[in-house]
Amino acid sequence: MKHLAALIAATALVVVAPVPATAGRACAGYVGLTFDDGPTPGNTTALLDALRHAGLRATMFNTGKNVEADPALARAQVQAGMWIGNHSWDHPFMTQLPEAEQAAQISRTQEAIRRVTGVTPSLFRPPYLDTDDALRAVQRRFGLTEINADVDAKDWDNASVEQIVAAVGRLRDGDVVLLHDWPPNTVAAIPQIAATLRSRGLCAGKISPVTGRAVAPHARALTGVHTVGRLDDRGAGVRYTWPGVYFEGRFRGTSVGIVLDDAVNDYDVQIDGRAAATLVTPGRTTHWIRDLPAGVHTVRLAKRTESPWTPGQFGGFVGELLSRPAARDRQIEFIGDSWTAGYGNTSTSRDCSATGIDRNSNADQAFGALTSRALGADYQLNAWSGMGLVRNYDGGNPTVDYRTYYDRALQAADESGTARPAGWHPQTVVIGLGINDFSTPVHAGERWPDEAALAADFRGAYLEFLQKIRQRYGHRTRIVLTYPSLWNTPALADSVQQVVAQRTADGDRRITALHYDNDALGLDLLGCDWHPSARDHRLLSGALTAHLKTLR
Repeated sequence: MKHLAALIAATALVVVAPVPATAGRACAGYVGLTFDDGPTPGNTTALLDALRHAGLRATMFNTGKNVEADPALARAQVQAGMWIGNHSWDHPFMTQLPEAEQAAQISRTQEAIRRVTGVTPSLFRPPYLDTDDALRAVQRRFGLTEINADVDAKDWDNASVEQIVAAVGRLRDGDVVLLHDWPPNTVAAIPQIAATLRSRGLCAGKISPVTGRAVAPHARALTGVHTVGRLDDRGAGVRYTWPGVYFEGRFRGTSVGIVLDDAVNDYDVQIDGRAAATLVTPGRTTHWIRDLPAGVHTVRLAKRTESPWTPGQFGGFVGELLSRPAARDRQIEFIGDSWTAGYGNTSTSRDCSATGIDRNSNADQAFGALTSRALGADYQLNAWSGMGLVRNYDGGNPTVDYRTYYDRALQAADESGTARPAGWHPQTVVIGLGINDFSTPVHAGERWPDEAALAADFRGAYLEFLQKIRQRYGHRTRIVLTYPSLWNTPALADSVQQVVAQRTADGDRRITALHYDNDALGLDLLGCDWHPSARDHRLLSGALTAHLKTLR
């Protein structure tokens, strides 16, 4: 019974948020109060009482060792309305540790906090503010955003109450102050801290995992934003990996900001349907589009590149936002590989070794995006280059295939994510899988003795996958299986046609096949590594759009 009671306490916390010190008044800005090194017996309870009485919320950067030692205090932090961050297991100089030990410090603390409080932190503060790029890379593997400090109150160095309050007085909108859980003077300073913030119109805010800045406690990245992509929604920020994810908004005025944290992907920005900027691995930033004509405008942000192992993060649009754009009446889901993802499509040369694939790829100009715009549809591009239905390109990585990841929100970055957004009910699903299965010969040592065995396995897996799609979306959804001409074998074409024939014989009347005849369409395959070029994607879109228009 003791174990049951502990489990209930850890997973069914009732959060009682403080009444804000500025209740009834507008906030001129938000600051982040942070307290490191807790929880601390003999001081955490007094600190929480002082914060609640002052109407302040804060982020508690706890060490895993202390959470494990005093789980009731960690739960009390959450019950008091505080946010919880990761501060390592036992407070070492992290940059002096090898990578494996850094990861252990972080992962062990994540697990302890999750197990005790039910909260999975999204923020990490390095002990002693000791950090470097290698440590930040480890943090990103756990979905954590590093938070340092704009102001150090020096309470760890015996600062007086007056000195602590004066340090807080230097905060500006969005700033974060470093305080600690254990000094008695910090507890004593809380009433004056609240009064100082109140006199300046500042409120205690939540730290955004996207920007690392303090924002309104209930700020949500998707407020006023239309999107249908597969996302991990964390409130103040959303994470994503699949190519072509897009966000749309409306605003009034002459400028709009785009909040991002992404050092991996490239993006296109459109204002009122026209190209406004291309953001190349922007990092943690608020990118502003300025000097627009006064009035109402639309903004669209689209992810150009693939990042199956590393999520990007979007923190919302900033400005005088209006209600979100209306969802489109039609929805199309595209399932596929590098062709669907727009791999290397903006290149004018098949050799992209000098410039790289990402700089030459744009999912927003791939045939799926083009077709959807032609038909006035919202869409998803759930594609992964090199992945096949049962066999990946050239037989690589044989323990996984496309089906391994289809149900995930974040592909290889997070196995636990859910895939299907609310309201996603596509009328059409377009599948383009099989190029990677058949474009290279079966090698000795693979599980298929020859191409015939591979084709038989492919057909069986395709039928099972289609049954899954049917169960997910219902019998009314149109399914279109697409395939190009392969120079080396007719096995893909024969297999797709047999799959469609089998489904039709089984009573599925809403499934068709579309052959992309390379010669008839005039594809030049001038994209990177013999992939479709931007011109080819327009031709592919034309053929697919025409086919979809014939379906009723």
